[in-house]
Amino acid sequence: MTATLTEVLTEHGSVRDRLIRAADDEIAACGCTAIQMEAIAKRAGVSRATAFRQLGSMSEVLVQVGLLRSRKHLAAVRALMAEKAGAFAKIEAALIYTTRHLPTDPAISASIALHSASVHHPQVHRVMMALMGPVLRDGQCNGEIRTDLDLDDLVDFLVEQTILAAEDHDCSDNAVRRRFRHLMIPVLEVRAGSGGEFTSRIIEVEEALEVACEALENLAQLLRGAKTDS
Repeated sequence: MTATLTEVLTEHGSVRDRLIRAADDEIAACGCTAIQMEAIAKRAGVSRATAFRQLGSMSEVLVQVGLLRSRKHLAAVRALMAEKAGAFAKIEAALIYTTRHLPTDPAISASIALHSASVHHPQVHRVMMALMGPVLRDGQCNGEIRTDLDLDDLVDFLVEQTILAAEDHDCSDNAVRRRFRHLMIPVLEVRAGSGGEFTSRIIEVEEALEVACEALENLAQLLRGAKTDS
C-alpha cells in the first residue's frame, strides 16, 4: 500500500530530523554554497561522524532540505488539484504551480540543480507517488491515463519533467502549458480510442456544467422567493 504524503514526510528518526533541520538553518544563515557537514553537526549537537552516517553527502543534505522546504508547497498543490476536474487538469495545475514557486527557494533550487540525484532519489519518488499517485490512478480508472506503464515510471516521468520545467529559461505559465500539452500529455494519455486528454477535458466540462447548473438553480430559487415576497 502506498504511504500517504504525511507519512512519507515524517518517516525519519529524531537524529536525522534534527540534522536536516540544522542543515536548513545553516543554509538560511550561510547559503547553499558555503554549507559544511561539520557546521551542521555542531548545530544539531551531534558528532561529524554521526552527521555523515545519517546524511552521507552534501548532495543528500540539499535534497533533504529541499524536501523539508517543499512541504508547504505540497499542501498548496494538493489544495489546488482538489479544485480541478480530470487528471490532466490536476497535473497541469500542479506543474504550473511548482514551476512558478519551487525555484524561488535557494535550497529547493539547489536540489533541483542536482538533476539525476533528485530524479532518482527514493524519498523524492515516494513523496511524488503519495502526491500524484492517486491522481494518476483515478485517471487510469477514468480512461485518461495509460495503464501499460507502471505507476512508478509515470511518477518518475513527472518528477523529471517538473525539474526540466523549473530549469527552463522560460518558466512562464504559457511555456509550462506548452510543455505539458505538447510533450507530457502524449506520454501520459491512453493509446486507444479518442485519447486520454479528450476524456479528461470531457470530465472537466461536465463538472463545470454541474457547477453552473447548481448556480442557476440557486438563482432560480432566489428569484422565486423574491417574487413570492412581492
